[in-house]
Amino acid sequence: MKLKFLFAIMLILASISCSKTENEFEKEPENPATPETPEKPDTPGTPETPEEPSEGEKKRSPEATRLLDYLKNIYGTKTLSGACANVNWNTYEAQWVHKHTGKWPAINCFDFIHLPFSQPGGWIDYSNIKVVEDWHNAGGIVSIMWHWNVPANNGNDWSFYYGSEPDKTRFDVRKITDENSSEYKRMIKDIDQVGTCLKALQAKGIPVIWRPLHEAGGRWFWWGMDAAACRQLWQVMYKRFADAGINNLIWVFTPAAAWNEPYSKGFDWYPDDEYVDIVGMDVYNLSDAAQCYTLDFKFLVDQRPDKMAALTECGNVATISSQWKAGAKWLFFMPWYDYGRTNDPASAAFNDQSHSNASISWWKDAFNCDFVLSREDVKY
Repeated sequence: MKLKFLFAIMLILASISCSKTENEFEKEPENPATPETPEKPDTPGTPETPEEPSEGEKKRSPEATRLLDYLKNIYGTKTLSGACANVNWNTYEAQWVHKHTGKWPAINCFDFIHLPFSQPGGWIDYSNIKVVEDWHNAGGIVSIMWHWNVPANNGNDWSFYYGSEPDKTRFDVRKITDENSSEYKRMIKDIDQVGTCLKALQAKGIPVIWRPLHEAGGRWFWWGMDAAACRQLWQVMYKRFADAGINNLIWVFTPAAAWNEPYSKGFDWYPDDEYVDIVGMDVYNLSDAAQCYTLDFKFLVDQRPDKMAALTECGNVATISSQWKAGAKWLFFMPWYDYGRTNDPASAAFNDQSHSNASISWWKDAFNCDFVLSREDVKY
């Protein structure tokens, strides 16, 4: 995924209520299409594969069941518009789209990226679910992803990028099999903390389109540095949530492939059909609608014909009207945010209709299509 200017927001927030240590975060590369090749861990063993989820674990809340049924009913005939939060826990991008088009995206995707710093009353507090609840109550669909920050190599910062540099991390995902390791204990602690928030949303009757461990096959994130361990981590998360009574989730898997590897390699990280409801692609800088279909949509359908296919992230891609005409009938689409454009709804920048990933003219093309659903159109 394509975060930008994260240090800038940290400096702003630091002046409000946080210490320097609490506000030093990883900044994603300016050109996400050419990330550094991360160092690979030593050759790992193969983690044991957990048993398949039981029938009890597969049960969903009534709200999640209704949402999943709705998604299945519209798939192939309609597509849901979506916007990402600007960094973490807000609807700024959606507000920007509404300001300039008069329509709200149907989905807002939040992010648990700042989990290490979340605390009641703090500058980030994931236990305060009001912004999510307000979106749901207004008729919107809630999605959440997780850029999973762990301690960086320098002992001061936090990072989700794998590497040997001081501000990256060599956090070892293979330790998911070692319950005595510090890595295992952190993974479980973080899963439980996220689970607490998800369960609070469940208590409010809010289903969540849940996208964890994304782009693992690219091997730029620590959770993707070993395919077998990543699959195990996904399954551990799934089962731990189920054991905690969390059943309001619709699970999304987004593959990726390292440079010079075929797209299909990304499915080496696939946790198995029992643990996934939707498959998605993150697509950037692809203006050819026919290629959006053949390289991305058709690829997903060919790989997993029994799963719905979504454009889970995008930026500077062909218009939705042309993609649909070419055959890319996505379940939903979601342009990535532009930090400088939408980080402050009161700023002059918020009035501009240009955007680093999807301008208002791109959005107007989408909303002019009768198959594109806005928040006002969502009925489930």
